[in-house]
Amino acid sequence: APTGAGKTNVALLAILQQVGGCIESGVLQRERVKIVYVAPMKALAAELVSKFGKALGPLGLSVREYTGDMQLTKRELQATQLIVTT
Repeated sequence: APTGAGKTNVALLAILQQVGGCIESGVLQRERVKIVYVAPMKALAAELVSKFGKALGPLGLSVREYTGDMQLTKRELQATQLIVTT
């Protein structure tokens, strides 16, 4: 699909659907949320971390980049709900 077609927004809707499935009795069970998003390029991965972080931050969800340049410790991986990788 061409640039600006809304692919990222569709991905965000799918992510929110999965997050919604982790709500029990009106409370988001953050420890149950673990999503991996694969971006085609590192530059896009950094952009997506920013965009997804703004959308999911108010829910208390952590979004981190995991690429060849950006390594995460095991503890950081466990504490992150959405991992954007290449």
